[in-house]
Amino acid sequence: MKKTIYILFTAIFLTACNSGLDDSKVEEFVVDHFTSGNESVEKGVMAMSNNIGDSVKLYNLSNGWIGRPEWVNDNSKIKSEWFYEDSTTVEVSDIEVFGNVASVYGNVSWYMSGQKTSRVGFHSVIGKQMGKLVFKRHSWMNWNINRASNSFVWPSTEVEGALSMYNNMRYAMANLRNNDALAYSDSLVELDPKLAVAHMGKLHYLFLNGKADEILSLMNEIKPKLEGASSAEKYYLETYLPGLNREERLAKYEKALLYAANDPLLRGWYAYFLEDLDERIENAKIGLKRFPENSLLNNMMGYLMKDKGDLEAAKNHIQIYMTAHPDEPNAYDSMGDILLASGDTSQAKEMFLKAYKISRDLSSGPEDFFKTSKEKADALD
Repeated sequence: MKKTIYILFTAIFLTACNSGLDDSKVEEFVVDHFTSGNESVEKGVMAMSNNIGDSVKLYNLSNGWIGRPEWVNDNSKIKSEWFYEDSTTVEVSDIEVFGNVASVYGNVSWYMSGQKTSRVGFHSVIGKQMGKLVFKRHSWMNWNINRASNSFVWPSTEVEGALSMYNNMRYAMANLRNNDALAYSDSLVELDPKLAVAHMGKLHYLFLNGKADEILSLMNEIKPKLEGASSAEKYYLETYLPGLNREERLAKYEKALLYAANDPLLRGWYAYFLEDLDERIENAKIGLKRFPENSLLNNMMGYLMKDKGDLEAAKNHIQIYMTAHPDEPNAYDSMGDILLASGDTSQAKEMFLKAYKISRDLSSGPEDFFKTSKEKADALD
């Protein structure tokens, strides 16, 4: 009896050991699956028929869809027209085997006539069904969609540290820390003298201070640097031109948004210059769908909802601003304005004083813009 149990235990143990997957075979399976359609439509259809597990779950990370399409259990619904690309490359980045399943990360790129038509990042769980490898779980993100959702005014620079400083400059601009924006801008120009948008913080500073002549002089200084700038950068810089009427300035923003539709600074200021309140709200909402915690867009929406008469919604947006960006004086100044409109003068004064206090201790020194916060607090005495 003991011998029988020992033999049975050994058999189970060996079976468990042998059920483990081999990294190289898993990689070969994944690569073959994605490239089979390049050999022929028939092989592409066959791969879809044979390589997908009956209990598979698919997850589209681009839009949150999860499910099991009809074609998984009814192969007649697999369409030959799905396989039209003429070449495919598969980059398997990581494989880790956990007993009888393997976790695989990678990217797939499809081409037609030498042009890349699509690129997808994926994660798959590979296991066995009826003794052969199959996809048990598969999730993916379309990089084309990802790029579209990241259409910002990126700086045309490869200088180390420039991108970080550029982002700091823009963050200061979004929060009306104008002295900080100017200081970052000057430092960025020194770090990368060829970068046109390095001057953005200074243009912002001059624009808010009504320095039209200085803006024109700076624009002339920037012109030679535009050769290496992207269309988004060029058109963004044009939004600071002085002397434009509302329609002309809006046209500049619209042109820039064609190349950087998700840029929160562009979206926020475009909403600011629009005249119709409902249009302004709708444009701020577009930005907030992409950046629900953005300081500029929540601040903008707070004031727009105040103008709309919805003070509760206004408070909610400024509360998001304060919570996500607790060190920004403008968040507290804005909350003071909303509370004042609500009739809460005591809390409003507290917010104004907090905004003023924080603005005294900024990295580039006290921010003049927030002297108005102190003035508003004093007026409530």
